[in-house]
Amino acid sequence: MSLRIHVLQHTDTTLPGNVLEWLKQKGHASTIVRMHKGDALPTIDDTDWLIVLGGSMNVDDTNEFPWLIEEKKLLKDAIAAKKTCFGICLGGQLLAQTLGASVKKHEHWEVGWHTVHFGSGAESRLMTFQWHQDTFSLPDGAVRVGTNHITENQAFAYGDNVVGLQFHPEATEDWVRYCASDKDLPEGPHVQSTEQILEGIVFITPMKKWLFDLLNRLETITTQKLKGGA
Repeated sequence: MSLRIHVLQHTDTTLPGNVLEWLKQKGHASTIVRMHKGDALPTIDDTDWLIVLGGSMNVDDTNEFPWLIEEKKLLKDAIAAKKTCFGICLGGQLLAQTLGASVKKHEHWEVGWHTVHFGSGAESRLMTFQWHQDTFSLPDGAVRVGTNHITENQAFAYGDNVVGLQFHPEATEDWVRYCASDKDLPEGPHVQSTEQILEGIVFITPMKKWLFDLLNRLETITTQKLKGGA
């Protein structure tokens, strides 16, 4: 079954990365909606999934980025309609806020490769690529599924149709190299150097596998729902 999946992109440099590779492998009817370029938003009736990418703006920067207002309305309507919503970094923060949680500046930047725990065993740890200062609280009714010692809420699930992440599992080698080349890296105890970020490129392969496994699970849930409602 081909799903109608819309990817909401917020900047020219925050790309879908390995999300796009998964979509191409699966052959779903996907579109890239460039919010910052004024692309038309999809309708709820023409949507099975929304994938919400990251970006440099804050969720409340609506004066500078007024399209955030319509995007938030779309997310609210999508969640109410039980559509599958998957958010990454800014996208995860937007989903959390839509569900009533707060989004605020964190005590520290988290930049580079940092472990996220999805359980208690060693096999439940994943080295993830991070680039954020803001953080979200856990929405009422949501379950925290990922955490670390820097940012308590790294991943949450709300029902079986909403997943929000703080880290960047979609990161490709090219994008990590681009981020590492930033001449103005943030400062703080959890900000890695350019050299450390580049050394961490070896972690992209297991992170990509983790992402594909997650998307496959969401795909199965969505497909079963659509078939059941047919």
